[in-house]
Amino acid sequence: MTLTMLDKPLGDLRREVVDLRQLKISRDYDINKLGKIITVSKDSLRETETFQRTILQQLQQFEISLADINEILRANIKQKVQLEQQQKQEELDNDIEIRAKLMTLNAEALECRAAAVQLQQEAKLALVKAAEIEKHANEELTRQAHEMKLKQQQLERERAAELERRVRLEEERQRLNELQIQQQQKERLSGLLKMPQEQKEEEDEYADWKERDFMNTDQCPQCIFRLAPNALSIPIEVKYLEVSATEYLLDDQEELISTPMVVNFDTTKYQQTLLLAIPYISKRSNYRENVIKIRQSSGIWKSINSKESTFDSYKEKHFVECKLEQSTACAVVSRLKQDKILIDKHSSGRFSSDVDPRLTMEWPANVCSTNLNINLRVLPVDLPAFTQFTKNFSSDCQGLIAVGPIIELQFDTVSLLKPIKFTLPILVQTKQKVAPIKPTTVVQAQAFQETSTTPASQQELILQQQQSIFKSVLGDDSNNERLVLLFSSHNENMWHIDSDIHLSDSKIHDTVTTNMQNLHSRMIIARYDRQFTSTKQLQTTINLLEESLNQRIVSLILRRRLSNLNEICFVCCSSRRINNIDRDLQADQFIDHDEQIKELILQEGQLLELRFRGNVVPIEYNKQSYRFAFNTYFPFYFQTNVSEIDKYSQHLSPFFYGFVQIFSRTIAKEHGQKKHQIDATKQQWREADVCQAELVIRLPKPSGEVRAPTPKTLTKFTPEGILTPLIFHELSASLVGDEWCRLARRLGMTKIRIEALGHEYAEDAGYYMLLTWFKRAPHSIDKDALLINALTNIKRWDIAQELELMKEAKRQEQRTSSRDDQLRIFNVAFTRICQHDECIRTWKQIARELMLSNEDIQRIEEQYLLNQERCLRSLELWASDDSRADIKILARMMRSLGFRALSRELGSMV
Repeated sequence: MTLTMLDKPLGDLRREVVDLRQLKISRDYDINKLGKIITVSKDSLRETETFQRTILQQLQQFEISLADINEILRANIKQKVQLEQQQKQEELDNDIEIRAKLMTLNAEALECRAAAVQLQQEAKLALVKAAEIEKHANEELTRQAHEMKLKQQQLERERAAELERRVRLEEERQRLNELQIQQQQKERLSGLLKMPQEQKEEEDEYADWKERDFMNTDQCPQCIFRLAPNALSIPIEVKYLEVSATEYLLDDQEELISTPMVVNFDTTKYQQTLLLAIPYISKRSNYRENVIKIRQSSGIWKSINSKESTFDSYKEKHFVECKLEQSTACAVVSRLKQDKILIDKHSSGRFSSDVDPRLTMEWPANVCSTNLNINLRVLPVDLPAFTQFTKNFSSDCQGLIAVGPIIELQFDTVSLLKPIKFTLPILVQTKQKVAPIKPTTVVQAQAFQETSTTPASQQELILQQQQSIFKSVLGDDSNNERLVLLFSSHNENMWHIDSDIHLSDSKIHDTVTTNMQNLHSRMIIARYDRQFTSTKQLQTTINLLEESLNQRIVSLILRRRLSNLNEICFVCCSSRRINNIDRDLQADQFIDHDEQIKELILQEGQLLELRFRGNVVPIEYNKQSYRFAFNTYFPFYFQTNVSEIDKYSQHLSPFFYGFVQIFSRTIAKEHGQKKHQIDATKQQWREADVCQAELVIRLPKPSGEVRAPTPKTLTKFTPEGILTPLIFHELSASLVGDEWCRLARRLGMTKIRIEALGHEYAEDAGYYMLLTWFKRAPHSIDKDALLINALTNIKRWDIAQELELMKEAKRQEQRTSSRDDQLRIFNVAFTRICQHDECIRTWKQIARELMLSNEDIQRIEEQYLLNQERCLRSLELWASDDSRADIKILARMMRSLGFRALSRELGSMV
C-alpha cells in the first residue's frame, strides 16, 4: 500500500531530476511544476508515515491475539491426549470381543464364498441358456422380418395388380373389340361362302326347341328361353343385376334398352346351349342396331352374336336372341350400326352406306396389294344437336358454320396404291348469313320458265334456282369460309387438320367430295369462318362437339305426396322424358307446388349415389347411401317417408330442413413427372366423390311449435324480403348473452343507442334492436344480405344458413310465379296460332323451326291424331324445353314463315 502511494510522486520527481541534469535550465522552464511535484512527494511521505504507525499498532494487537491463541491450543492438546488415553483403554477392553466376532464373521464369509462359487456356476449355466435363447430370438426376429417383408411385397404386388387392373380392362376391351371385328369379318366371309342350304339347316336346328318364358314372373326380369326337348328340366334362375356390376357395361355411344339380368343354369348334365330372348325398349333409328352383351370373368362386357326375334304369344314386344353356353350376366344395348366393306384388289367398286346414303366410296382396280376389309360407323350430328351445341358453347363456336357426322373406320394396315374417292355428308346451316333474293332474279327465272318448254331447260332452271337459294342461305361473301377435314385416331382426344387433301363442294351443298390415299380412323368435315376461328380453336371446338354427343341432359325431380307431406319421391331421368314422368307422378298424387328440379350433364350409364344431409332423413335409414345408374330409358325412382332428426333445431324457421345429395365417383389417373417414366404399373389411380347436386327437403312444423312474437309496439311495419316481425322474434330468441349487442355493432348501431335499448326493453332488447335497425336502414340496401353477413361475422353460421335457405326459397317462389305468368301469356298465343288453318296444316314445319328433333315430332304424331292438337303440343314442348322461349321469338319465327298478320297480333301480346 505504501509503495503504491509513493510510486507516482517519486517517479515524477526522479524524471524531473534527470531532466535537470541532462538539460540546462532555460527561461521557459516551469519552476512551479517542480514545486508541485516536490509538494506532492512530501505529502505522500507524510501519509506513508502515518500509515506505518497504524500498521505498527495493528501488529502489536495481532501479537497479543497470537499469545492467547497459543494458550488455548495448549489446553486443547492436553484435553485431546486425555481423551486418546481413555479410548485406548476402552479398545483394549473390547479387543477380545471384537476378535471373537471377527472369527465368527470369517466363518460366515467362508460359507458365503462357497455359496458365491455355486451361484457363479449357476450364473454361467444361465448365461449359456440366455445366449441360446437370444440366438433363437434373433433367428425368430429375422424370420418374422423376412415374413413381414414378404407380406409387404405381396401387398405391394396386390396393390400394383389392383392399380393395373383398370388399365388392363381398357387394353383387354380394345383387344376384344379387335378380335370381335376379326370374328365378324370371318363370319361375314364365311356367310358369303356358305350355301343357302346350310343356312337353312342351321336355322332348322332349333326349330323343335321348346319355349320357357319368365314374362309373368314378378320376381324375375322378363325373358324367354328356348331349350332342347331333352333339357326342359334344367333349373334356371334369373335375377336382377346389381348396379355396381354395370360399371363397364356401356361403351361410347351405347345405350341400355333392357333390364340387366343374371342367368344361372347348369348344363353339365346335357352339355347343350340355351337360346335366350330378352325384350327391349323399341327405338327407331337408322343409325343404330341392338345386340346382347355378356359379362366375362374378367369383368369386361363383350358383345355376342345376336338377332331380332318375334314370338306369337308376345307380338307387341320386341326381342333380341342369343346363345348362352354358361351362366353369365347379360343385357341388351343399342349401338351404332356397322357397315362392312370388302375391297377386292383386282376389281373396282362402289359402296353406299346403309346408315346414310350420302356417304359413298369409289375405288379403282388394283387400289391395294391385298384385299381390304373396312368396318364403318357413322355418328350422326343433326341440326337440332348442332344448334344446341352452338348455344351451349357460343364463345367457342363463334366462327363454326356447319359440320358433318363423325365417321369411324376400322381397317387393316394396308398401304393404298391409288386414292379412294369419298363423298361425305355435311349439314347446311340455315342461319348463317341470309341475303335476300333479288326480285329481278325471280322475274327472270319466271320469264325463262314461261318461254322454255323443253325438259332440259326446266332442269337447268331448277338447278339455277337451287344454286341461288343456297347462295342466299350461305351468304354471298364466302371468301372467308374454309372447308377442312379433321382426323384423329381411336385412342386420341385431339383432332388434326389434314392439309394434304383437296375438298370440293357438290352442287347440292350437303355433301363434300375428296380423294384420299391415306385412310384415317376417325374423320369429320367442318366449315368455318377464318375471321372468327383459328385452326387451333377449331380443333378444340370439334373435341367439345364430340364430348357433347356423348353427354346427356339429366333432370332431378323431388316431390311430396299431396296426402302425406312426409312422403317424398326422387326421380332421376332424361330431360326429354320429363313430361311422361310428370304424368306418372301426378297419377301417384305426388303434386308439390314447391318441387325441386335441377339439371345435370352426365354420361350414359354413369354410376351415381343418393345420400341425405341435414335434419331430415328417411324413417327406415338402414344404410348410408343408395346407388343407382343413369340410363336414358330407365328412370330411377326413390320413394320413402322422411322425418326430422332433432325437433328442437331450426326453431327460427317454420320448416325442418334437409338435403338430398347426388354424388358421382370420378377416377383420375396421375402420371409421373417425366415422360419416359410413364408406365402402366406406375400409374396412380385416385377415386373421389363429387357432389353433383343438392335438393332441399322442407317438412312443415306443427303450428304449436312456432311461437308468435309478443307485440310491444304499435308502429307500422312493412315486410321486405324474408324479414318479418316473426323472423326477428325467433332470431332474437336464438341470440345468447351479449350476442345481440355484437350483432347491433356489426349492423352499424352506436354504443349509446345499444345501451338505451338494453335499459328500456331488458330481455326483449334484441327484438327491438332488429326492428329499430330495419326501420332506420335505407331502402336501397339489401337488408337480407346485410343481416346474414353480420350473423356470419359474430360466428352464428347456423342462423345465417337458415336465413340463406329461406332467401333461396323466396327467390324460387318469385321465379316460379313469373314463369307461371309467362306460361299464361303463352297459352293465349298458342290458342291463337292453333286457330289458324294454315298453321295447323304446316305444323311440322313450325315444329322444325322451333328446333324440335325428329324424334319429338314423330312421338307427337304417334300420340295425337288431330293436327290442331299436334301443333299445340309442339308449341308447349318448345316452351318447356327452351329456357329462352319468348313471345317475341315466336312472333319473329311466324313472320319468317309468311304469317305477317299473325306475327303482328302476337307482337301486340308482349
